[in-house]
Amino acid sequence: MKKLSFILFAIVALFGVHSAKAWNGIAHGNIVYIAEQHLTPEAKEKCRYYLRHTLAYYASWMDYWRPMEQFKKVNSPHSAMATADGKGLLITKGGNPKGRVMGHLRLALAELGDGRYKNLPDSVVRQRLINMVHYVPDMHCPSHVRFARAKIPQYKYSHIYNNGEKVGYHGFWDGSLSRGRKGWTNEDYYKRLDKVSKRQAKAWQSGSLTDWGRDIVKGGHQGRALCPKGTDIAKMTKKQKKEVTKLADEMALQAAYRLAHVLNTIFSDGNIPVK
Repeated sequence: MKKLSFILFAIVALFGVHSAKAWNGIAHGNIVYIAEQHLTPEAKEKCRYYLRHTLAYYASWMDYWRPMEQFKKVNSPHSAMATADGKGLLITKGGNPKGRVMGHLRLALAELGDGRYKNLPDSVVRQRLINMVHYVPDMHCPSHVRFARAKIPQYKYSHIYNNGEKVGYHGFWDGSLSRGRKGWTNEDYYKRLDKVSKRQAKAWQSGSLTDWGRDIVKGGHQGRALCPKGTDIAKMTKKQKKEVTKLADEMALQAAYRLAHVLNTIFSDGNIPVK
């Protein structure tokens, strides 16, 4: 086994930039913890059986282990590709690298849904769960929606600045959930942010993967509008910072509720429609 080099996540200062490859580790842990609070007793029991741990324990597992040879083929799914019209997310038939996260999610649902998980080795179910625990939050990060297929000119280059120094648009959004919240625990995020009504939760969880993709792309467009290329984040107004945090919170909560819905559906022997 090759020796891995791990990137230690730095504490993110207020509107500082985090250079991770996904929602940062704090955000992943928070999203998955919230999702776990909305699992049915049966789904929670099944997840514990296959994972032998909490969901939050595996929140960033795929980021840490992606350098290994056997996981190189699942590097691309950490992001999602917009359709050519820029209104939805591309869903491929198979779970191949080009399909990115929606293709792999479709594959996992096809393998596990309708009670099919019962016919698979525990190790396979475990790995599919680990993948989904990470990928579902990933595809809801505003900077993880890629618009290359849509060919939107103003999205081609995403360089932004911090006091005149070039920084990454990707990293800016990856750390957006934890800015200004130093010291918050997973429980803090859950208690302070999860004020979602039953009506809103149902709206987020209903429909197909295609419907979810349209919602996620809207968030991607909002992220570009709030932080267009050339933005100097050090000069953002309080109102702009508040809007950035609001979008990050909403996308994170959508991810948490949809992840819970996926797991609840699988372990009640149901399935989520793709189209």
